[in-house]
Parts: sequence; structure tokens; C-alpha cells
Amino acid sequence: MRLANTMKNDTLNMSITKFSIFFTLMLIYVGCNERSTPIVKVDSNLSKPIQCMALDGIGVEKKFSNRLNQLYNFTSNCPLKLSIKYKKDIVCNSPYNPNQKNVSKFPKSFLNIELREGFDIKYSYYVDLYSNVDEEDIEEGFLRVTKDLLQDSSSH
Repeated sequence: MRLANTMKNDTLNMSITKFSIFFTLMLIYVGCNERSTPIVKVDSNLSKPIQCMALDGIGVEKKFSNRLNQLYNFTSNCPLKLSIKYKKDIVCNSPYNPNQKNVSKFPKSFLNIELREGFDIKYSYYVDLYSNVDEEDIEEGFLRVTKDLLQDSSSH
């Protein structure tokens, strides 16, 4: 009887140890992930594939607009305007949420890519980043835009 109890305890301890190792590895993976999942919103009335886009380069660093122009042939007279908004070096100075700031990672920047027709937002791509926005982030976001909007939705 005593041997059976010892074997049960050993099996239980082994299971707890395996779970602890798995849980620790998952925490490390989640904690080291430098990217958030983008939030994408598409107007259901937008017909795809779209035929053109104009780039609204106001407030966009030259290297970012140059990279976008390498990726796509923008048309200046297109009614669909693509705008890029981002903020770098975000710092949370709020005294109301100390636990959130101390326990979890706080984004260092964000990237928002919007396609508008007039004042109507037809498409939005938003992502929090744990490093400052760079050309790679702009390219990755824009490639998602082109994947979502330049491919015929009836072929999927």
C-alpha cells in the first residue's frame, strides 16, 4: 500500500514539474513576443479589388513615403487616399495604472494605416509595437493592406 502511495506521489510530482516547465516556457515566449496582433477593419461596402490609391504623405517621414512608393504605384487623382499615422517613443506617465506599467510591456509606438474616401474610413490597419516604427513595420502593414484590398474577394 505504501509503495502504491509513493508511486502516486511521484507521478503527481512529475506532472506538476512538467506543467511548471511548460508554463514557464509559455510565459517566456509570450513575454518575448515583440509584436501585437494587428486590428484590421474593412468597410463592408468597399468593393474589392480596389483600382487605385493616392498617398497622403503629410506628416510621414520621407524614408517611409519613399518605401511605399517603391511598393505601389500611387495615383494622385484617385478618390481613395491612403494615410499613415504613427507615434514613436510613447511613454505612459499616468499614475492611475502602475500595475499595468510594471507588470506588462507597454507599447513604444503604434502604426495606423487608413484608406479613406472623403471623410469615410474604408479600411484601417492598427498595430501596437514594442519598438519604434521603422521601414519594416511600414512595409509589413502596407503588404497586409494590399493583400486585403488588391485581391479579388470573390476568388477566396
